[in-house]
Amino acid sequence: MKQRVLSIEGTLNFRDLGGYINADGRSVKWGKLYRSAQLNRMSPKGIQDMAALGIQTVVDLRFTDESNKSPTIAEAVPNAEMLSWHSEREHDSGQKSDHMIRSWRDSLDSNDPAQVREAMRINYPQKLYTHRAIYKKMLLRIAEGNTPLVFHCAAGKDRTGVAAALILSLIGVDDQQIVDDYLLTQKEIEGRMETWLAGGATTKEGYQDFQSKLARQPREMIKPVLDADITYIETLLDYVKEKYGSFHGYAVDQLELADKEVDALQVQLLS
Repeated sequence: MKQRVLSIEGTLNFRDLGGYINADGRSVKWGKLYRSAQLNRMSPKGIQDMAALGIQTVVDLRFTDESNKSPTIAEAVPNAEMLSWHSEREHDSGQKSDHMIRSWRDSLDSNDPAQVREAMRINYPQKLYTHRAIYKKMLLRIAEGNTPLVFHCAAGKDRTGVAAALILSLIGVDDQQIVDDYLLTQKEIEGRMETWLAGGATTKEGYQDFQSKLARQPREMIKPVLDADITYIETLLDYVKEKYGSFHGYAVDQLELADKEVDALQVQLLS
């Protein structure tokens, strides 16, 4: 029996996207697409188990400072092409991402959990623009057959959740399964996130990263940041429907993908 959640020591929320059923009754292939939190804390056994997956492409959705402080362990993906948000970002998306970071991080200063949750919710559609270039490159790599591919951010929840919704929707997986996959994150990170946050690194210059800062916040303030809240993913899905009609419409309009490239995703990922 295929496993949805893979137990790779030192990873959080590492999952196979195989097994979901699309509108034509076809199944997403196992062992082609993985989603995860950051990949910088694997144990020697975890590195060995990850290497055995034969990853060909790693898509790092984190911002530049995050990637620089916590780089992926190269030995775990020895033959992989490494794609990063920094390398693929557009000038305007970089400016928007700075605003995006401030918008929800600044909400922590409000001392109001409701404001933090709302800032997180409305942030989801913004990722379609701040991560437009890296999402496009990711989809093209999948369409070209450069799999197995793993995509990840810091916690494997927000930027990764949007990416998963984009891929699954483009190959015909319905919204309910997309929501169900998103909510699996809550099950995986619940009770483990505080420990993960506590592992935040300090650079040689003494700059303590945002994970550690978050860990010092009151529990009620960081809960909206840690949660995989159903309203977050529903806000994204509703926005795409209203703005573009579908993720296919978004892919054509914003990512400038041709229909043949979208069709190639189904060829590569469905059985």
